[in-house]
Amino acid sequence: MGSPKTARTRGSLWIRLVDAFQGRDAAVPAPSVAPNSLEWRVDPETETWWHVPPGTPAGMQEIRACAPDGYDFARLVWQACEECRLGLIVKIRVTGPWQRHGYGSRMVRFALNGRDGYDWTTTPQSEDAQAFFPALTSSTGVEFPRKMHQCEHMRARKPRHFESAQRLDNPPSSDVTERDMTTGHPGAGDRDEPHA
Repeated sequence: MGSPKTARTRGSLWIRLVDAFQGRDAAVPAPSVAPNSLEWRVDPETETWWHVPPGTPAGMQEIRACAPDGYDFARLVWQACEECRLGLIVKIRVTGPWQRHGYGSRMVRFALNGRDGYDWTTTPQSEDAQAFFPALTSSTGVEFPRKMHQCEHMRARKPRHFESAQRLDNPPSSDVTERDMTTGHPGAGDRDEPHA
């Protein structure tokens, strides 16, 4: 049957699995796998941020953070109407391992930028988001009730389309308030964001 450290090259799958479990050398080395987002690494140095502006004045827009392989691990879709001073968080998602690293807060602060005094609402929320939005309210002073409200401009029956995504060279910072992310005025950023 061979030495205790040598795997059997023939035999049933069960025998080969037992050999592998017991630490016997495999006849064929395991393939090497290049790092990707499935390894769940949070590395701000390798992420890219993208903003997709609205196709119409009060249309949908989004911001997303992507891993080096292009996987968007954090995404926010929202609408804002300048005329009616309304904002709506349509969808927010931060994939598990990237949660509690400030991504949700940074994205919402990006949406709030330049929109002081707007009334914001959200679509129905998951259990995790129900914990996230009250914490965000306490750090921003902006209420996010769970009663979706759209004005006539947001509901306009125009085709839903996005403009081309624009890479953000300076991604939203957790140290910047909703007032002015573009000039980088310091604020009380929220680094320990709840699960979004």
